[in-house]
Amino acid sequence: MENIVFLFFFLATAYFIWSSKISYGKRTLVRIGKAFIGVFIAIITLGFVLKALAAIIPGFARDAAGDLMEELGVSLLFVWGMRYILVALCNMFGTIMDFHKKYNADNYRKFSPITSKLAPWLFIFLKIILTFGSIVIYYGIWLAN
Repeated sequence: MENIVFLFFFLATAYFIWSSKISYGKRTLVRIGKAFIGVFIAIITLGFVLKALAAIIPGFARDAAGDLMEELGVSLLFVWGMRYILVALCNMFGTIMDFHKKYNADNYRKFSPITSKLAPWLFIFLKIILTFGSIVIYYGIWLAN
């Protein structure tokens, strides 16, 4: 069971990391902030559902429900967190480049061709690092005892 849940959360996180539908801007950060609130609402709702299941099903202990809520809640939070890290780092890089374009125009012309060639590779490298990080995180949550 843990293997299936591990794969589900890893694949969901990998989808959010590698999805080409991600836009990088301040509006995206606002949407991710709203998603953060949505994750907490989902965790609270999950807690009430698991508490009700523990009351209805005799073989389902409250301790098991609490452990399951902790693991599912942290997993949902990390799905959101990986998406936030990706968008936040891209926004920071874009803001730094905009600053140099505006206030450091002389040097910006020198390093702009270099950064335009390196940026796609750094973006792919960031996605690879986040994917491997999510494997380690979900392994620790679901498979390590």
